[in-house]
Amino acid sequence: MPKSIAVFVFVILASTPAWSDVFIGLDLGAGDLDIDNISVAPDFELTSLSDSAAAFHATIGYEFDNGFHIVAGFDEIDSIEFLGLGESIELEALKLGAGYSAPISKRLRAGGTIGLASWDLEARESILFNPGPEATGGLDDTDIYFDFGIEWVINDTFRMPLTFNYNDYDFGDATIWSIGVRVHFQ
Repeated sequence: MPKSIAVFVFVILASTPAWSDVFIGLDLGAGDLDIDNISVAPDFELTSLSDSAAAFHATIGYEFDNGFHIVAGFDEIDSIEFLGLGESIELEALKLGAGYSAPISKRLRAGGTIGLASWDLEARESILFNPGPEATGGLDDTDIYFDFGIEWVINDTFRMPLTFNYNDYDFGDATIWSIGVRVHFQ
């Protein structure tokens, strides 16, 4: 799969007659962490956990004149807990992807991205009814992600994306709805 993505990016770069612009972005959102039965430490197993999560996403990328783009990003997804009364889950991922967006009107663009996410999951046991120290543990790996959404083009410099992001991880999945701002440098 990584070779296929590399070939795809190379073909796009070779077929693009003109460069467009670099962009940076920051998105905030909410979503769900769905975790299957996994063991994150010898004495700590997460069993079918589905939890709401707050999400932060930072990106840097390059968009070509033909609508194709390459992007690198960092995601942080934290489970929402109240006073340590539930298991705490933190997921961080470094992402690299390629995608396409096209105008659907003068001020709206639609598109998507697919790529690889190198992730790290950290979990902490609940402190409620837990005698002794809380168990902690983690996992890491690389898996595929995709996102799609629409962008409101404010002007040549600023865009406001509304994005749905799906991450298929070994331990389960994460889905995120986010809104943000992208600044394009021409």
